[in-house]
Amino acid sequence: MEIISYIHHSIIKKVYQICFQEMLDAGYQQPTIKHCFLLMGSGGRREMLLNPDQDNGFIFEDVPDERLPEIEEFFVPFSEKLVDALAEVGYPLCEGKVMCNNPLWRGRLIDWHKRIHDWVQNPEPQKVRYSSLFFDFVPLAGDSTLAQSLHDIVFSEIRRFEGFLYHMMSLDLRYKVPVGLLGRSIVRKEEPHHGRLWLKEGGRIYIVDCIRMFVLEKGLQQTTTQDRLDALVDRKVFETDTAEHIKAALEALNFLRLRNEIQLVEQGKKATHYLDPYQLTKNEQELLKEAFHVVSKLQDATKRHFSKSYI
Repeated sequence: MEIISYIHHSIIKKVYQICFQEMLDAGYQQPTIKHCFLLMGSGGRREMLLNPDQDNGFIFEDVPDERLPEIEEFFVPFSEKLVDALAEVGYPLCEGKVMCNNPLWRGRLIDWHKRIHDWVQNPEPQKVRYSSLFFDFVPLAGDSTLAQSLHDIVFSEIRRFEGFLYHMMSLDLRYKVPVGLLGRSIVRKEEPHHGRLWLKEGGRIYIVDCIRMFVLEKGLQQTTTQDRLDALVDRKVFETDTAEHIKAALEALNFLRLRNEIQLVEQGKKATHYLDPYQLTKNEQELLKEAFHVVSKLQDATKRHFSKSYI
């Protein structure tokens, strides 16, 4: 997964460089400000697979308001060009418009600080969804010190209102893993995915969400979920055995999802997160069931921890 993410990052960075040069060749004047291009979500965690969509944004250094037109004159058309170019290369547009051509996902450090403060102080469902994507950001191009400053802002805001993590937990973990009372997988009933299981939303994302909450609480900056688990073991948040079980569940879900994506691509189809659990071997079905069991236990532990800490 990290290898695939490295390839994606390299492609996206090359597209960025080409678009930037095209802007200069077209006569646009680059503002003399520090800027940083961010990847968020699975791209920020270096956990991309075969068909990721776009989750990106821009940070600019703090400059006076009177310089904003100068910034917008360059970065508005550049953002549009970049998003369109990435879509042409093969990165679908984000359905939630979490992309740098949306004014909500670019701004000065002071602008980002105001947004993050609003998300943390007013954790409505949409704002929690935004923060869940955003908090996994990583710098891809430009001045990475701006991204570090943004990390500092995130942790300072969460320390000021720790109840935010309780609200994040309450919203992120409203749903259970797709396993029924008799241990059978709960599959989709509606078309076009009738009879299939959504592996990403069905289990993997719950591990990512739970572990993110703990690292935000502890102010840790590790990138991948695996590295975050190791850091949480070092901080005595998780026992080693517990972390190993979570890692094994994550690896099982990632393995089944990636193999399914590869099979779909080989058949000339679009890679998706959906698979038919009853097409798996009995051993693989048992592996899936065990992974879901670990995810469910992690959800329960996360709910207990943040409910006890912040109510």
